[in-house]
Parts: sequence; structure tokens; C-alpha cells
Amino acid sequence: MQIHVDKRCLWWGLLSAVIASLLACGGASTSSARLEDYVSRLERALEVERPAAPTFRPPRLSEARLAKLPINTTAISVLDFLALSGCELQVNIGRRNSTLGRNASSSQALLLDVEFLHQVPHCVTRLKKQNNTTLATTLETMADERKAALPRRIFNALLAESEFGELWHLPPQLDDYPAHVNGDVIASLNYFDTVIRQWLQGNYSANFANHNALFEGHLAQLRAGDGGALLLASSTLYRYLAQASVLLRNRNTDKPLCPGGRVTRSAEIAQTVITKFFTTHTQPWLASVNARRHSLMAPLQSIEEQLAPVLPVTYKAWQAQRDATLDTTAEAPKSHIATVKAVFAACASTPWSR
Repeated sequence: MQIHVDKRCLWWGLLSAVIASLLACGGASTSSARLEDYVSRLERALEVERPAAPTFRPPRLSEARLAKLPINTTAISVLDFLALSGCELQVNIGRRNSTLGRNASSSQALLLDVEFLHQVPHCVTRLKKQNNTTLATTLETMADERKAALPRRIFNALLAESEFGELWHLPPQLDDYPAHVNGDVIASLNYFDTVIRQWLQGNYSANFANHNALFEGHLAQLRAGDGGALLLASSTLYRYLAQASVLLRNRNTDKPLCPGGRVTRSAEIAQTVITKFFTTHTQPWLASVNARRHSLMAPLQSIEEQLAPVLPVTYKAWQAQRDATLDTTAEAPKSHIATVKAVFAACASTPWSR
């Protein structure tokens, strides 16, 4: 009796098997899956029920409901505007007073003010030579107002904008974070840190023909940032490692792993799990998350430090929660290792008892 095999079915079967295998491998390599695997194996090795994961909710910037800071500046009359003929500043003020200027985005309003501050000294000098000291004094007053308002302008154009909100948007899952993060967001944050420092120190010179596109391009780049993924990764590792630590403490309380110093079979299995699935598989991922945290937070915290006097209460509250979350989770691996060492301290001969 001959059996006829449909080759198309065979190929589809093989293809489906390959796809299923790849998906399975991909799932096992995700960040949360790696932690879940470690805790599950530890639970089986210790033969105790896993405790409930602690509640650790990442702070959401969207819940801060940030509002733009109010800014009031002096305007000049039509006659004074006409008297600025021959000054580059006249074009700047004309753009600000146009329909587009009055409805400009926060970033465009900021760049117009920076351009104003860059151009005003030359125009004041010109007016004083023409003995128009009244208008020159008015422009100096306007410049002082814009200097004082500059930190608020920067906050409105950067930290209160939707692009910054997207940077901190929490993703639905971690996948393989941070293996394929967008490196450009770090460059953009470093750009903002540098240019803000220059402006607040009184250095307004720039190639304004290119500066506008450069600022807006870096602002748009923040949408692809991974601040939210960093917070999710931090809270995820904290919850899993807290579970793992409680598992170890509960087992050692109910039934010591090494009674009288004797290493039990459970202790040997648990040791293997910790060495292979925490030390070898999980700690490198934790190190990469920590490295990403430093790269991302260094320029951002520098920006926040420069704008600290004008940061609203709602932003500071979110900032404090964010930093506390990152600080707590940065200590989670050390805390877990300390728990492991304490639990195995009574064992006669394990790597963790030394």
C-alpha cells in the first residue's frame, strides 16, 4: 500500500514548525521572560509557593497634567517698530507680531526670543548713535524681560511639549529592551543640554538659518525615546527580584536549605538556578539597563537642574517619583544578592556562603 504525501502540505508544515520555533526562541529572550524564567525555576528548586508580586507602578508623566507656564513680555508701538529700520531686529519683531508669530508653537516662540536677544545689542548701539535713547532703553527693557523669561520659554518648548511626553510613554511590553534602542535620543538630549546652557549663560549666537530646523529635528527625535521603557524595565526587574528574595527567605524560614551546615539537594539545585539563570542570564541584562539609565538620565538631569527655579510643582512631583523608582530598582540586584548570601551563609560549601 502506497502513501501519497502532498508536498505543499509538507512544506507548510515545515514552515509552520520553523516559525513556531523562532517565535518560541524570541519569546524566551525577552526581558520579562528572562526574569519570569529565573523566578519560576527558583520556585521549583525551593519547593515553596511563589508570593504575590509587590505593587510597583511606574510614574506616568501624563498624570502630572503639565501646563505651559505663563509668559508676559512688552511690545513696542507701530512708530517704534518703523524706527527700527536698518536693524535686523525689525524682521524678528515683525515675525513675532504677525498672525503666524502670535500663534507660533512654544519652540518657535523660544527661538524668536533667542534671536531677539542675539540681535538687540547691535540695534541698541545703532539707536544710541542716532540719539534715539528712548527706544534704545525700551529695547533693553524688552531684552531683560526675555532673559528673565527664557527658562520658562525653554520649559514650555521642551519639557511641557508632547514630544517629551512621548519620551516617557510606557510601552505595553519590554520585548528585548534595551537591545535595540534609538541612540539618537541621547544625542538630542545632549544637544538640548548644551544649547540651553549656552543660552542661560548669555550666549545667543547661532546660525539661525539652520538653528530652527536643528532644534525642531532634535525635538521630534524625542518621540522615539525610551524613557518609558526604562521605567517599565526598572519596575519589572524590581517586582521579579523582590519575589525571588521572598522565595529564598520563606524557604529558609520553613525548612533551612543547609541544616547544620549540610548542603541539601534543594540547596544544590537552587545554587545552580541562581548561578545559571540569574548570574549568567539575567545580570548582563540588568547591567545593560543600568548603562542605558546613566546615558539617558545624565543629560536630562542636567537640563532639569538648569531649569530647576521654574519647574512647576506638578513636574517636580513626577520627577521625584521617577528618580525614586530608578534609584530603588538600581539597588534591587544588590539587595537580591545580599539575600542570596544571607540564605546560603549556613551552607558548608557553596559559592554564596563565602
